[in-house]
Amino acid sequence: MQNLHRQPILESMSFFNTRPIAAMSLAVYWLLFATIISRADNRQLTTQADAAWEGAIVKIEVPIVRSVKGYPRHFLERCSATIISPGPRPVLISAWHCFEGYDAIASPAQTLTKDGPVSLELLASGGSMQNDWALLTSKADWIPTAWIPIARDRAEKGARVSAAGFSRPPAGGSTDLGSPLDRALVIDSDCRVAEASSPPIASSCVIQQGASGGAILGRTQSGSLRVYGVISAGDSKSVSYFYPADLLLSRIRP
Repeated sequence: MQNLHRQPILESMSFFNTRPIAAMSLAVYWLLFATIISRADNRQLTTQADAAWEGAIVKIEVPIVRSVKGYPRHFLERCSATIISPGPRPVLISAWHCFEGYDAIASPAQTLTKDGPVSLELLASGGSMQNDWALLTSKADWIPTAWIPIARDRAEKGARVSAAGFSRPPAGGSTDLGSPLDRALVIDSDCRVAEASSPPIASSCVIQQGASGGAILGRTQSGSLRVYGVISAGDSKSVSYFYPADLLLSRIRP
């Protein structure tokens, strides 16, 4: 495995040409049961075989206001989130930087489901790239199709993990139904944790714009699927960073 030297995140990451992973205009768990689409590019679109868990990774849209040349400008931040508890008021985790400048008064953040948009409430967030996490819940009753619990322990250095989030698919990629997508659920199914001492944690997962707030997934010793981290930043080539999900357990337990 490539030897990744951990540097301060703001110095080492390009943030996709100075922007966070989540595109303003417009990523997991090993595919033990999925069809391997391509070994040349580990970033794959999910298939029907992944349906048991893929519903837990969702798209979100966040209205934000930022100052541009001294004037307020309105943008729509497009990110990912992971559902970590069942309905009727499920809890979701995402990335803080997706909510920097969040304009909840204009309109609420929302997740886009096949049944239509679901309005979200921001419960808490980390407030910095060092603590790049956000906790959300639905504003009204909603029963999601799937959810994935947070891992109780930390992914160790060298552990195999996967990354999942909504971004533009690999070149020529499409879903198993053959329809091209602007933002599809894309995974890197063969990554390793490179550094696990303190957040942000480095990995070899390759992620793209829009995957911010998505999940770093892995298996427990008993074989159960768990969320090990929240995708934060990456260089789109060989390294990405995530916030360890176990640090959020105390915030979501009653």
